Amino acid sequence: MIELVVLDVDGTITDQNRILNPEAISCIRTGVEKGIKFSLISGNVIPVMFGLKTFLGINGPVFGENGGIMYYNGNIEKFFDKSGPVKFLEYISKKSSATPYFTNQWRETSAAFSMNSEDKDMISREAEKWNLEIVDSKFTWHIMNRNQNKGYAVGILKKMFNLEWNEILVIGDSDNDNAMFQLPVKKACPFNATDHIKSLSDYVSEKSYGYEIKDAMKEFNIL
Repeated sequence: MIELVVLDVDGTITDQNRILNPEAISCIRTGVEKGIKFSLISGNVIPVMFGLKTFLGINGPVFGENGGIMYYNGNIEKFFDKSGPVKFLEYISKKSSATPYFTNQWRETSAAFSMNSEDKDMISREAEKWNLEIVDSKFTWHIMNRNQNKGYAVGILKKMFNLEWNEILVIGDSDNDNAMFQLPVKKACPFNATDHIKSLSDYVSEKSYGYEIKDAMKEFNIL
């Protein structure tokens, strides 16, 4: 039985323009009322995640920066440091098209940027030399510390709520969700997910951008 649902945000409960899907919100509220724990893990910053938790009525922790920072019960906990990602972005911005993203002013454990696609391989190789990782959320690129990922965050949730892996359902759509899809949890994704995420999923909905949440919750007997 599923006790915890872990959701990505952009492209999973929102559309391409990051507008929240009302049907997804309704499904989350129904699940919360049934006693299911819900958590959000996003590449976004913790002020945004705090707002989503508050206005959506999320009853579990929320994580920003792909699992690097958590808000729960009035407390913020950082698991990684931003100094490496920030220094790397300063360095790589001088050697490529990498352009810092404006939300970096609120980031505590990572750095975000945009770039021309032809620079991807070079920047990824350089990041490895710095012992850092580059991840694409389909909305922006993220520079993160080694082992900073959504799988790390799901591990924290598992321990926090004393759960078995098969009691956790994760839903996501992009390659920055890969780490939590590698875990022995239940996995679902929308039709708009990357081919890689689809290949790892137990259930692939025919619907996209938030409309898949109802399908997935029905598939795993939450609704």
